[in-house]
Amino acid sequence: MRKFSKLFLATVVALGMGFTACNSDDVPTAPSSVDGDSWASITVKFPAGATLKASLPGDYNEKGTYTGRDVIETVDVFLVNAGTGTVNYNSFTKSSFESINTDGVLKPNLALTATAGENIKVYAVINGNGDILNTLKGAGAAGFAAAFAGEATKNAADVATFISADKKEKIMMTNDKDDYTINVVSGITKDDAIAGTANHVQVNVDRVVSRAMLTVETAADSKWPVKATIGGTETEIATVTGVTYAVGQSNKKFYIMKKSDYQVPAPVYTYTPGADWATEANTMFDYSGLASFTEVTQYTYEAALTGLPDLLDAEATSKFVLPVNHAVDKTPTEARTSYKKGNTSYMEIRATFVPLKIDGNDYDGEPKTVYLGANDSKFYSTRELAEAEGQQATEYKDGVMKYVIWLNPNSLVATPDEPNPMVSPTVRNQVYHAHINAFTAMGVPNNPLNPGQPGDPDDPDNPEIPGDPDDPNNPKNPIDPEDPLKTDVTYLSVSVKVLPWTMHSYGINLGEDIY
Repeated sequence: MRKFSKLFLATVVALGMGFTACNSDDVPTAPSSVDGDSWASITVKFPAGATLKASLPGDYNEKGTYTGRDVIETVDVFLVNAGTGTVNYNSFTKSSFESINTDGVLKPNLALTATAGENIKVYAVINGNGDILNTLKGAGAAGFAAAFAGEATKNAADVATFISADKKEKIMMTNDKDDYTINVVSGITKDDAIAGTANHVQVNVDRVVSRAMLTVETAADSKWPVKATIGGTETEIATVTGVTYAVGQSNKKFYIMKKSDYQVPAPVYTYTPGADWATEANTMFDYSGLASFTEVTQYTYEAALTGLPDLLDAEATSKFVLPVNHAVDKTPTEARTSYKKGNTSYMEIRATFVPLKIDGNDYDGEPKTVYLGANDSKFYSTRELAEAEGQQATEYKDGVMKYVIWLNPNSLVATPDEPNPMVSPTVRNQVYHAHINAFTAMGVPNNPLNPGQPGDPDDPDNPEIPGDPDDPNNPKNPIDPEDPLKTDVTYLSVSVKVLPWTMHSYGINLGEDIY
């Protein structure tokens, strides 16, 4: 109850909490498409979590629910009367919301003008994007259902923002299904509608984005050992002194109302990477999240399982992605051929490290550019020294190594017959959390799944994202866009947990469990 009380006092509406709102005195000047001959009311309720088909992985690594830290600024309601060919449109602002009761419902109900008729379809948009709302306003009664089920071309930042001053999130939400109807009786007064005694309907909504979060096992002095197997013995070779993360390969499209099977729009849904991946990826995936890396919070994984909602509340950022999935009607084994490294959303982890020895000498300085021998797992100050004995060497610039992990892996337990993870679908209204248990092997020097994106010099919120190409002098990077999610190369250990909010979470050793 402490958790809910805090959210109530903050007037935050979140998953697991319903809300109703507004009286028409606060409705903005934007008119309804028709004046209407009666009054109706709507209760908008946020579901406790997503209910997914068994073949979808919203259930992978599931660890409960999270109420969220939402701020509700606008509620737009459409009543579509096919019989009369009219659409009543009403918009409500946050000044209309009064209080939240013990059932998580904001009072009073939203009162709106309506045209009498039977089986009038009801649609709600919370914190709506202006372009999307304009599209819906212009759809008309005959085309409204198709428009509401249609796709929108937006980045996650267009429909979900973190408000740093208040540590709140403004996220667009829509009907969870096209199955809400109301019979509107003429002559109902505004007061009766608000009371819910007539012309009333409840609509469930959910968020159109997913959210990602990363934590790392608590370490003394914020230093984590990095190990390698040398001569059959696990040996510490470096110390990680800093860990940050960002998200990549978010979708650039979404359905305004989710499909019943959570399928995402084309071309992403059926896309598999090929030789032109770098060019194609820029047209369909959003990499703007790679412009903002965030320091990872330290926590024990056991504590995170119960304390993650508090961590999410306290986090000074929000990592939003628009869902990406493929072959939702297939089992993970059947769908594995559809999931490739170049078409699946991920977290990029950047770890700054200091070698324990360089050129065979003890080292206790600042992170610097070094070369790691492929055979002896020793660090050298130059490539020439590293390759003197005929081995290949990998350059790590400024002491930075990287790991890539998938947001929602179906499993971290791999066998020769089941090289998990096979799939990593993401769906809306989920929190995907991963927890780093340990650094059991060195990461890679660059992330080739970042093709880069041009920036807009007139838009500070749309900076250039530099690409991260391979160095031809280094051994082949194990991260290939055309590869399945799990390959024979392993170098990372992680735990991941997914939250609704449905939450998902899992632990991972960076080195062993890298995908």
